[in-house]
Amino acid sequence: GKYFSANSFGHTGFTGTSIWIDPERKLYVIFLTNRVYPTRKNRRLVKFRPVLHDAVVETVERMHLQKQ
Repeated sequence: GKYFSANSFGHTGFTGTSIWIDPERKLYVIFLTNRVYPTRKNRRLVKFRPVLHDAVVETVERMHLQKQ
């Protein structure tokens, strides 16, 4: 996602699973999937992962601001 720092790192799997960690934000996202019969032509999950990561960061930041 666009909010993860340059020091973030992770791993993606062929069936859509991913883990992404940002030590600077003290945040991680684990996305578990069980896509059946994946193909390299189907890019929907590749496009969805950054959207998911951005939504997680935005939600966490919004929750943090509400607590202040």
